[in-house]
Amino acid sequence: MQSARENISCRLCGAKDHQLILDNLVTKYHDSFALKKCRNCSYVSTYPVPSDQLLRRYYDQNYWQSSETKTHVPLNTFYKWRMAGIVSDIRQYAKPGSKILDWGCGDGSFVKLLRSHGYDCYGLDAYAAEQDVPYIVNATIDKPGFSENFFDIITCFHVLEHLKSPKESLANAFKLLKANGVMIVEVPNFDSLGSRLFGKRWQPLQIPTHLSHFTPQTLHKLSQSAGQDQTVKTAFFSHRISPSALVLSVFPSLTPKRIRAKYEGRLPLTQGVVYLFLQLLAYPFAIFGSLIHRGEIVRIYVRKSGS
Repeated sequence: MQSARENISCRLCGAKDHQLILDNLVTKYHDSFALKKCRNCSYVSTYPVPSDQLLRRYYDQNYWQSSETKTHVPLNTFYKWRMAGIVSDIRQYAKPGSKILDWGCGDGSFVKLLRSHGYDCYGLDAYAAEQDVPYIVNATIDKPGFSENFFDIITCFHVLEHLKSPKESLANAFKLLKANGVMIVEVPNFDSLGSRLFGKRWQPLQIPTHLSHFTPQTLHKLSQSAGQDQTVKTAFFSHRISPSALVLSVFPSLTPKRIRAKYEGRLPLTQGVVYLFLQLLAYPFAIFGSLIHRGEIVRIYVRKSGS
């Protein structure tokens, strides 16, 4: 392992003085990584930075689930219930008919959910699972194919931690947002109870595909450095992520991605039911963490300054 004070630049502030905080994070392919924290701004990064070629090895064909593999009606219903809170939040900032971008839309499930609620919603993803769908754009935020000041709301769920240049990408996303529009950003919370309890076993670490590991403080700093500092709300709970993060830290074999890889893209009903049952058991712990601002995720709502 190389020195903790090696001459690398912080993605947030550019400083080159870092502290080693987690070492010997060995992946399924036996690659070894570490986590380093900037001594100037406390931003945490995965080190060494994996090459694009190496990352492609981890982003296998089962990473992005296509909507066609969501085969069980109970699981789909549970997904809609878990996302209902976000839909309710969006209603506070934009009426049906408003233009929304889901940046990092994956299989497009959330895009379709918002469209079913009457929103003019589009999805953007460099590796979109859905192809030839007019409202799903296969592109990056740096070259999105949309004009500036176009959207009323932009959602960004679990995207920034994957990016090598999150500050620049977030700044580009803000350009697409109308004045007084709202950006909703959610990432794993490295300052969570789960992170402190499980350490290297904390499921949201996801080394090496997660290149950054945010705390509420560093996420707010990132938004400010991207040009916007008007945070109107901060949340620490996600029905979709918080319970599952705790369950999978204890039972990593239940990760849906692993199960689908084993069963040729399918998620057998038995495993799915067990997974959901354990999530229900984890809810009280996830809610407690959020109440003391140590939830498994941190989500900020940032209003773009008017011009």
